[in-house]
Amino acid sequence: MAVWLSVAGTAANLLIFFGLHLMGGQIPGSFSADSWQQFITNHYDGIAFMMLPLYVIILCSLVFQMEHRQQMWVQLNTLPVSPAKVYLGKLAFLCLLFLAAHLLFIIGMLLAGFLFGVVRPESGMAASLPSLGQIGELAARTFLSILGLMGLHAWLSFRYRAFIVPLLIGILGYVATGLLGTDWHWQFLNPYAPGFLFMPRYKGDLVTAHLGWFSAAEVMSIAYLGLFTALALKNSGQRG
Repeated sequence: MAVWLSVAGTAANLLIFFGLHLMGGQIPGSFSADSWQQFITNHYDGIAFMMLPLYVIILCSLVFQMEHRQQMWVQLNTLPVSPAKVYLGKLAFLCLLFLAAHLLFIIGMLLAGFLFGVVRPESGMAASLPSLGQIGELAARTFLSILGLMGLHAWLSFRYRAFIVPLLIGILGYVATGLLGTDWHWQFLNPYAPGFLFMPRYKGDLVTAHLGWFSAAEVMSIAYLGLFTALALKNSGQRG
């Protein structure tokens, strides 16, 4: 289910965004684009606010629920592999699955952009090339923004057997983050916030603290991944 969610969800997003670009701002919520830069920015705007955090929350729950449902944790812990390595393997699978889904998203976005350029020749996109630098930066910031959230929900999904518990916590965290908004001074400390913050910061609509190339929220996202992974490894050791 996690793999199918990644493939189907990515394809659905690409189809929706392509349709919104064809509408060209004619209805509320549709996108207008007259260049590759705007087309790419619209796609990342579309996933960062809502699709990205919810996808990570559900993905973590699905990957860990497979073992909870079949009561496979006991069997896994009898293997000649430490419980910590089992957990880290799960976390690595989550990261690789996210990266694969995002690569599919980028490929689909580029194909959609060339098709949009053919359908709308006035955009000039069929006769030009996208900026690999822009795509690389946005892809990197997307991945950095989800690390803390992935670490948190991998731990929660490992900690709680019931599928609904981490899902409910995730939805409440997502809603609370949206209500607090991007202007709250301490939002960078919130593990749910980096996905909300990186696109406004990229577009210049938000000024936040940073450490070199990294924003404060991205630094905290990396730190939260380490923190929650350490808690999960401690818990896995107690299970083992």
